[in-house]
Amino acid sequence: MKHVELWNCFIEEVYYSFLDDESKTFHSSEYKNAIISFAYDAEVNSGGHITFFDCFGSIFTIDEVTEALRKTGGEKFVSNFLSAAAHIRYDDKLGYVDSNEDADSDPAEDFEYYKMNPALSDLLEIYIYDNRKKIFNWH
Repeated sequence: MKHVELWNCFIEEVYYSFLDDESKTFHSSEYKNAIISFAYDAEVNSGGHITFFDCFGSIFTIDEVTEALRKTGGEKFVSNFLSAAAHIRYDDKLGYVDSNEDADSDPAEDFEYYKMNPALSDLLEIYIYDNRKKIFNWH
């Protein structure tokens, strides 16, 4: 990691503040893209795409996630996310589940995500650095 202090500042000051903000407002598209991509990366790495949907499925739309990933990570992340989103659905009793009832494990897109290089976190770090004034609302 090249910009450790900025990365840690983003997590502490921006991401955690967003999580605590009941209104979930965004002051710039760069801020929004960074928040969504960080949340996506954190949750998919923690528990896979279903965990991301469990935590943020009611907060971010498919289009918002797609746009954020396109801006921060590129088309391979968008394609993988859309592939997962196509077969993950919400069940009133179970929450988000894979619509393939015969699936033996986590969605295949989880494993594809873990193999991507460079990782989204590496690309996101560059995005945050390049857009730090708008993300941190610095003038």
